[in-house]
Amino acid sequence: MKFSGMKPSLTAALLLVASPFVAAQQNEDDYRHVYLSGGALQLCSSFNPNNCDDADWIDSDNMRTDRYLNISEKFRIEATSDRVWSAYREETRKKVLDALELIHKRINEDIVSERVFEREFTRRATLQTYNSLSDAEYAKVIDLLEVPMSSSFPEIVNVEESLDKASAKVFRRFADFAEQNVSNEEKPVVYFSTAGYRDPYSRIDFYQSTLSQLGLEARWLPLDEAVIAARAENRCSELNSLQEELFGAYDRNRVYRDDYQRQVEFCESGDAEYEMLANADAVFFAGNNANQIRNAFVKDDNSPSELLRMMVARVQQKKLVVGGTSAGTAVLTAKPMISNGTTASAIKNGSVATNPPPFGCDLDNTCPANTGPDTLTYHPFGGLSLFHFASLDTHFSERGRHGRLVRLAADSTTPLSIGIDENTAMLVNLEKGDFDIIGERGVFFVENAQGAANAVAATFHYLVAGASGMMSPFGIQTAEFADGSNIVQSEPTTNFLTDRGLIDSMRVLCGERKEMTLINKEYRLVAQIDDSSRTATAGGECQIINGKIGMAYQPEEQL
Repeated sequence: MKFSGMKPSLTAALLLVASPFVAAQQNEDDYRHVYLSGGALQLCSSFNPNNCDDADWIDSDNMRTDRYLNISEKFRIEATSDRVWSAYREETRKKVLDALELIHKRINEDIVSERVFEREFTRRATLQTYNSLSDAEYAKVIDLLEVPMSSSFPEIVNVEESLDKASAKVFRRFADFAEQNVSNEEKPVVYFSTAGYRDPYSRIDFYQSTLSQLGLEARWLPLDEAVIAARAENRCSELNSLQEELFGAYDRNRVYRDDYQRQVEFCESGDAEYEMLANADAVFFAGNNANQIRNAFVKDDNSPSELLRMMVARVQQKKLVVGGTSAGTAVLTAKPMISNGTTASAIKNGSVATNPPPFGCDLDNTCPANTGPDTLTYHPFGGLSLFHFASLDTHFSERGRHGRLVRLAADSTTPLSIGIDENTAMLVNLEKGDFDIIGERGVFFVENAQGAANAVAATFHYLVAGASGMMSPFGIQTAEFADGSNIVQSEPTTNFLTDRGLIDSMRVLCGERKEMTLINKEYRLVAQIDDSSRTATAGGECQIINGKIGMAYQPEEQL
């Protein structure tokens, strides 16, 4: 990342592009420019029958139901060859080879499903080797063992049969959102991006099937960081090599032949994405890695690509709407973009403006300087700058990310930051700041964050699905509480470092209590309300406006 000698900010550049179109547009009260989902949307599919109410519809002869691996000697040798393993991981490489041989001997078959393979790998005899692998190393082994996928056997989604009705509802709301700029007779054209995935082809079928089933003309946008690099280096014919270098994705050209060739042809076209998005009614960013998505649309000097300028202009003209889920939501911000980290590390160690460390980097010694697998990292110049109000975080309450968002807001002096729970989405009008919350859970707003060594504090608001309001880049202006009773509640917990401990415990603040305290390991959390606060229950959850929160790392001798 380059943080010095920059051109004018990305946000400023995009506003310059967009501003001529704003005044010419009518401000419809119900129009929403962006759709921000908190992630973890689980739908029934042939690949995930456990998400189905009824799985009898799945046709294993014509649908993809699993990923299959070839553990014959030829593929075992390739998956553990010196070509793909660093010399300093030689001992681990040998142990993996031994483990693969033992698994093959136990199963006595060459072709096995990934589910069976993982079950066997995690048995006692090979569990230690399994646990010693970083996420990147394990993914590499799977890639190199994977059996080629035929496009004739796609993953098929069945939205109606999904057990998780909230996920289905959130996806359906995106379909309604995508229809804003088309007439009733037209089918909205939606391009979905998998640029955040290590394997860009692994989720094509899922999104193609989901969006099509919801009545949308779904098309894949093949642009990603590898394509950008390949064009710059005139290496489109070597796209697979760049996928190895940039994503740690191996043999994708062998496994996904048709999709790979489609992306190579797209790469060689040079500018096919402009025509695609010129005809799009909506763009949807899938998740996984916000930094990868950013690198596909923002230049090395942090200025927007021409394609991104075009997207922003079309959004401002109300010709295009944009949605995202998980990291695909986080990347839309114009404020500091969060990319990694846990609440515990954030409170104790603060944040670092750098690229995120690889998952499991402590296991294979690939953590960048001054970072570990839990380090809070962020990009100070934001993401795609399509959402200018606040920094964005996702999978929020379910992973106890309140502390990391408050820390980022404090360290970066960001006036407003927003965390969106899983199975939940927020739709926003970018001109007026009007927003609606839909789905299963809620949205957490952070204002006026402050930080010190080992401690953070802020004003907060929490609204659940059914709530609405208006925001500015400096905070919530108005809010209308939800009054529904359909909020799903999980088993309560007091764990606020990695779970819903804060949200579950602050229900007492909707009673007679004005303050609550939680202690988790060596961390203390205090949340309180006062005369300026407003509270209301909805479905058992406590909604709060103008609450106060503080978190601190306090070793035992300080508690």
